[in-house]
Amino acid sequence: MLLNLSISNFAVFENESIKFEKGFNVFTGETGSGKSVLIDALSMILGERSSKDLIRKGKNSALIEAVFDISSYEEVQSCLKKINIEIDSEDYLIVSREILENGKSISKINGRTIPLSSLKEAGSLLIDIYGQFGHESLFKKENHILLLDSLIQRELTPLMNEYSKNYSDYLRIINETDILNNKLINKDYKMEQLQFEIDEIDDADLKESEEEELLKEIKKLSNMKELQGSLYEAANIINSNNGLNNVYSILNKVKAYDEILESFLKRLDILLEEIQYINYDLRVYQEKLDLDETKLNHIESRMSLINRLKRKFGFTVEKIIEYRNESEKELNILKEAEYNLSLLLKEKTILYNKLKELSEKISEMRKKAANLLEKNLLIELNDLNMKNIMFKVNFERKNNFSFDGIDDIEFLISTNLGSDLNSVQKIVSGGEASRIMLAFKKISFDIESTQTLVFDEIDSGISGKTAQMAGIKMSYISDNHQVICVTHSPQIASITNNHFLIEKNVIGDNTFSTVKKLDVDKKVYEIARLLSGMKITEKSLNNAKELIDSSKIE
Repeated sequence: MLLNLSISNFAVFENESIKFEKGFNVFTGETGSGKSVLIDALSMILGERSSKDLIRKGKNSALIEAVFDISSYEEVQSCLKKINIEIDSEDYLIVSREILENGKSISKINGRTIPLSSLKEAGSLLIDIYGQFGHESLFKKENHILLLDSLIQRELTPLMNEYSKNYSDYLRIINETDILNNKLINKDYKMEQLQFEIDEIDDADLKESEEEELLKEIKKLSNMKELQGSLYEAANIINSNNGLNNVYSILNKVKAYDEILESFLKRLDILLEEIQYINYDLRVYQEKLDLDETKLNHIESRMSLINRLKRKFGFTVEKIIEYRNESEKELNILKEAEYNLSLLLKEKTILYNKLKELSEKISEMRKKAANLLEKNLLIELNDLNMKNIMFKVNFERKNNFSFDGIDDIEFLISTNLGSDLNSVQKIVSGGEASRIMLAFKKISFDIESTQTLVFDEIDSGISGKTAQMAGIKMSYISDNHQVICVTHSPQIASITNNHFLIEKNVIGDNTFSTVKKLDVDKKVYEIARLLSGMKITEKSLNNAKELIDSSKIE
C-alpha cells in the first residue's frame, strides 16, 4: 500500500507531501491544477522515462519519493531479493527518483541506487495505473489477448517464458533450414566453382607483403641505366675532388706553429679514409648492377597475376586470401549440408512437438480464464448500468505458431437485447468501453495481488447514475485493495471520505499547486463545485450534501 508521496520541484509542485489512506482515495481539482502531474509523479516512481522538462523552472533537479507498506507483498520482496535488496517485512519500502538537468535520473530503493529496469520491475508489482485513455486499448483487437492473459499472468508467465524460448529456437531452426535448402540448390556446381577458385588462389601462392616488394624491384629494374650512370658519375666526382687533400697539405705545413691543428688533421685523416672506402664501394656496387630482363619479365608477370586476382576476388592481397578462406568455409558447409539439414529437421520436429504441447496448455489456460471473464463481466457490467449484455471471448486457431501461441482472440459483445454478437471495437461507445475496462479491472484485482490501483479519469464518457455506479464499483475494489482515483465526477468523488483537492496558486510571479485533504465541510463545497461550476449557491451545497448522503455504501 502507498503510504506517502513526496514531490519536490516537479512541474507545478514545489514541495508537497501527500499522506494516502487505505481504501478509496479520490483527487479532484480544476483543469490544469496538476492532477495529471500527480499521475506523472507516480509513473516516475514506477520506472517510466523521465524528462528534464518536468523539472520546475529555475531548479536544478526534481525529486519524487514514495513510501510503501509491503508487509503482505511477498512478490515484491522476492523481486527485491533478485537485485540483492533485503528488506524486513515490518520495514517500509522507500522508493525515490531524482531527475537531473541533463534529463537523466537516479533511482533508489531504501537508499540504494538501482538500474531503471529494476525499478520498473518492482514498480509493476506495487501500483497499476489505468490511464484516462486506457479504455482505448479495447478498440484494438490485438490487445484482447493481452487483456485476457493479464487475468492469469502469475500462472501463465512460467509457461509463456518456456514457450517463448522454444519459439525463438524454432524460428532459428527454420531460418537455418531455409539457408541450407537454398545452399543445396545446384550444390554440385557451387562446390565445383568454389574448389576451382580456391585452387586458383592456392596456385598463386600469394604472400601478404609480396606486392610491395615486387613494386620495389620493378622500380629498380626499370631504372637500371639511370641508376648505373648516376653511380659512375658520383664515383668520378669523389675520385677527382682534391679539395680535402689540399686542406690537409695546408694545415700540415703550419701545424708546428699551433698544436691544436694536430686534432684537425686527425679528423681529416678519418674523412679522407672514409671517402676512399665510399669511392671503392660505389664502384664495386655499380659493377655488380646489371639489367636482368628475364627477372624483370618474371616480376611483371607476377604483378599481372596478382592484379588479375585482385580484380576477381578483392582489392588487396589480404582481401584475396580472406575470400579464399571464406570460400573454403562455404565449401565445407556444402559438403556437410545434407547431414546438417537432417539434424536440423530432427531438432525442428522436437521443437514443433514441444511448442504444440505448450501452446495447447496455454490455450486451455486461456479458455478457463475466458469462461471466468464471460461469467463475471456480465455481473460487473450489470452493476455499472449495462443491462442485457452478451459477452463472449472468441477463439480462433492460427495456422502457425506465433510469439503468443496459437490463439487468435477477439472480444465479442452485444449491448442491446436481440442484437447479434459483434466485435467490441465496432459497437461500443467510449463510455461503454470505460465501464467494460472498469469491470475488467475489478475482475483482474479479484485474481491478482497488486495492492494499489490508480484510475486516472476513468469517468470519461459517463455521468449521473452510471458514474455513481462506477464509483461504487471502485469502492468495492478498495475493500481489498488501495484505490487512487483522479476524477471530475461528483458522483465518484462523493463516495469516499478520503478526498484530496489539488489547487493551483499564484503568488507574485510564482505558480504552484498544492494538495489538501478535505474535511466534511470542504468536501461538500468541492462536490458542489463539481456539480454546478464556480458559482456555489445554497442550492448546490444542498445538492452536494444529498449526493454524499445517497452515495454512502452500507
